[in-house]
Amino acid sequence: MRIRFTPAEHGFPFANSFTNHVLTIPGLGIDLTTAGRCGGMAAAAMDYWYAGLAMPTDPSLPQDGTLVADYVYSRLMDTFVDNGLTYVHYATSLDHPTWLRGKGVARMTREDELPKLTSRLESGQPVLLGLNQARSLTDLGNDHQVVAYGYEQDARYTYVLVYDNNDPGVEVRLRLTTVDDPGERDIVGSNGQVWRGLFVEAYTRKMPGYLADGLAIHDSTDPRIHVVRGGGAFWIPSPAEFDAGGFLWDAVLAAKPGSMCHVARHPGNGTLVRERGTDPVHVVFGGKAFWIPSPEVFEALGHDWGAVKEVPQGSIGGLRQVPLDHTLLRERSSDPVWLVQGGALHHVTSPDVMDRLGLEWSCVNVVPDGALAGLPTGAPIS
Repeated sequence: MRIRFTPAEHGFPFANSFTNHVLTIPGLGIDLTTAGRCGGMAAAAMDYWYAGLAMPTDPSLPQDGTLVADYVYSRLMDTFVDNGLTYVHYATSLDHPTWLRGKGVARMTREDELPKLTSRLESGQPVLLGLNQARSLTDLGNDHQVVAYGYEQDARYTYVLVYDNNDPGVEVRLRLTTVDDPGERDIVGSNGQVWRGLFVEAYTRKMPGYLADGLAIHDSTDPRIHVVRGGGAFWIPSPAEFDAGGFLWDAVLAAKPGSMCHVARHPGNGTLVRERGTDPVHVVFGGKAFWIPSPEVFEALGHDWGAVKEVPQGSIGGLRQVPLDHTLLRERSSDPVWLVQGGALHHVTSPDVMDRLGLEWSCVNVVPDGALAGLPTGAPIS
């Protein structure tokens, strides 16, 4: 089973290549650093998912001081506070059970953590997952944090599907025996990584303040001001439009240079938008706005009028003309499911194909009838 989360759609597009400057020793020119912010990226991805925010599309690494880089770092610190003792416990435990030191990592993973993980996933929630390699406190830097979004089982193994921030956009599968087997205790990842154990981490949702709905924001070196809707930034094209939108000049957030590169230019999937002073309402999927032709269709699609967000005049025309790759779409009264790949719609010809591609039916976005007409199409996927 899979929840409505995919690495391509809900993971960050850049790899976890951060360097953390921990301490500079004055006079010696020594700069102590650690590599990576895996826990921050994993927790932040879950924050975005829960809030329905659009992910950025720029694959470059955010620089320290920019909004996303600093937010990821702060979330990394949160995961250390919330889960540090569990990492220490795993690192100082043996692989196997002993009378004095407990059941060991392999059995803790399978008897305690695996049922907790599958139960959480069955409830429709992504899971912040800790992966253990360390066998001593000095090796804790070898451990890792990812987001689990699904699992499969056969007669012997459980396969956990994860977004691994070291491999952006890729589904990584962790294979482990469902029951402890002394002859096969390793957890093996499809990306070649091997782990001793895993555990469900404590996680508390947070909301990135720089993506608060209705916030006016700009890069401090760029005079263009944007308003945030659904995690996406819409340009406010003139002072007159700024004033008409009810914004306040002294409330505009001036972000550090480079910050706006990692704020999406479209809102999250399912965001309802209407240009200021106009009636037409659109629903956004994959960065493209689909017009909802009537109140009857709006209600038939199950939308809420109170959720419609106002954007500056002319904004909707600046959204994508073709949805982002990996977007799944279906018209309301039609059965065919379409996958966007290479800038074109491809008909997914059967449920077996959905399963083979690792696609989840709950990720299919429903648009008004006729909304897909005119979009480029490619060969069916069979």
